[in-house]
Amino acid sequence: MEFKVGDTFRSAARGVGQEDINRFGALHGTTGRTHTDPEYARNSVFGGVIVQGALVMAPVLDMAADLLGDAWFEGCEIEAKFVAFTRPGDAVNVAFEVTRSEPGCLELAYACTLADGKKVQVGTITRRRG
Repeated sequence: MEFKVGDTFRSAARGVGQEDINRFGALHGTTGRTHTDPEYARNSVFGGVIVQGALVMAPVLDMAADLLGDAWFEGCEIEAKFVAFTRPGDAVNVAFEVTRSEPGCLELAYACTLADGKKVQVGTITRRRG
């Protein structure tokens, strides 16, 4: 696939429920009570359950694999910044924008946003070639 600076790609909104969060936590080792215990989380500083950052990031990784194919697994770096938390049921949209496209380097900026436009995660994927 040929990429040009300014190209954009978007995913369909995805949300997760409490059962998804619990299963992911068991597989990933992120079973902290702020993720898996609604009563505890409600009384915490977060005021409710928060989704694990890696689970929010999953659609970013899926989208990168769809766009880059096997190249995603060779020579790519990802830099992520979690800027807000998400809750069970929040629909998260992912958008990529090509910010650099040269023979030796491809850079994609991405943002995960909620339906109201609030960003919850931002980052950059860089693929270096040759």
